[in-house]
Amino acid sequence: MTDTPAAIDLSYVEAVLGPCTVVREHSWPHRGATVLEIGDASGRRWFAKRHQRREQYDRELSAYLRWVPALRPNAPELHAYDDERRTLVLSAVPGRVVPDHTPGLHRLGGTLLRRLHDAEEFTPDPDYAAAKEAELEEWLARSDGLLDPAETAFARSEIRCLQGLPSPPTVPCHRDYSPRNWLLDGRNLYAIDFEWARPDAWVADLGKLFFGPWQGRPDLRDAFLEGYGHMLTGDDLGHLVHGHALTVTWQLIWSTQHGNLSFAAGTREVLHGLMQRAYS
Repeated sequence: MTDTPAAIDLSYVEAVLGPCTVVREHSWPHRGATVLEIGDASGRRWFAKRHQRREQYDRELSAYLRWVPALRPNAPELHAYDDERRTLVLSAVPGRVVPDHTPGLHRLGGTLLRRLHDAEEFTPDPDYAAAKEAELEEWLARSDGLLDPAETAFARSEIRCLQGLPSPPTVPCHRDYSPRNWLLDGRNLYAIDFEWARPDAWVADLGKLFFGPWQGRPDLRDAFLEGYGHMLTGDDLGHLVHGHALTVTWQLIWSTQHGNLSFAAGTREVLHGLMQRAYS
């Protein structure tokens, strides 16, 4: 199953911004959302984003209302939204995605993430592990045989391991926190794209880094954690490694069912790496 990206009602955007033009489209393939860069009459840049799915719209809107203001000016600001159209109008931020990984970049990433995580305090959830098991089973029920028995058994065994760990505090998490959602402008780093944001353990935001650019680069990991202001404890590492089995499971199912087969293939490689204990 693939989704057709939802068209943006430009009359709504003009009602918000006044006379404006579409500069270019920034939609990700297979994301189920349309993202347009807009220029208003004064030359100021904006972004209009319309979600195909209500769940992702609700998550991103909630993040912009509750948590993203803590990142100002290092994240877009919510200018307007329309629930019926599932559309957000956001301020543009400067910068560009940086392909090179440096300790300085990752230190900035850690500092910025800490501001997001400090945006709201939540009561610790004593049923954290049980909730993760239930979430995994919900995804497996939707998998349509995409995971083989060995992959399924591994994911279940990893999530069961969370029962032996203390329930972690939960914080506002981005849940897609990686350099592709960082824009660097000089020495200023900006975070974008909050459609997966929700409360979770703080290490949930480290998964794409730990199992990606940090492999073989302890300097990047150490710089990020220095910027964040907290080193990984043994329990943190347990939640990070075991919990990532759920992350790669739902990402594999979601990306396959939405036609992003290249991302699904890469995600399956990570899953097999976890199964082989290939990460450190």
